[in-house]
Amino acid sequence: MDTRFDTTVRIAGQRAARHWTERIAVVFVSCFLAVLTLADSGRAAQQPPRPPFEVVVGALQDHFQSQEDYRPGDLVTQSQVVAALESVRDAGWDVPDAERIAELAPADNSFLATQFGTPAGRKFMRKVSRHSGAYIRLDRLSSLPRGKKLVRDLIAQRDGDKFIEYLATTTGGRNLGSMLANAKQGANLNAPTGRIYTADDLLAELQRVYAKSK
Repeated sequence: MDTRFDTTVRIAGQRAARHWTERIAVVFVSCFLAVLTLADSGRAAQQPPRPPFEVVVGALQDHFQSQEDYRPGDLVTQSQVVAALESVRDAGWDVPDAERIAELAPADNSFLATQFGTPAGRKFMRKVSRHSGAYIRLDRLSSLPRGKKLVRDLIAQRDGDKFIEYLATTTGGRNLGSMLANAKQGANLNAPTGRIYTADDLLAELQRVYAKSK
């Protein structure tokens, strides 16, 4: 047989094979992209648009106002934050990283939560809550040596809240709070803790997460 004919047939076969392979590849890629598009469409259909932030604010306010014996400014605990986030989810926004947010609040069995759970502690809490940063100072104060005893004594005293008011609202009190950072095992009472103590703190954190997750 003519070798030139053999060569021509072989080359034609190779070209046909390459052409067929390319067609298969094109079909495969097209199908793959179509599947991805359908998957993305399915996910979009399963995740409705989040509501305006005003709806989140309303859901949060409605939730806390419905709680028995709750007043604005009260300390909120982790279980209360979890319940509040569930109300926000029911309003249409499944908050990202909800578990982390809840853990920013004091545990239900934390020192401040248990102290404020008594009649005297609740009365004290509602007096000091009028002052910005009061819970931060109490939280840090309770971490100092003998700090828990001091907080208990302040709760038991008739005007114990005045000391926290002094720390939170006066120059002398803020200076004292800073000076305690230099003491052995001390802490700066003025320094933010990054924690959630109130419904307003929770709302501020949700606003930050809402803006970030656009």
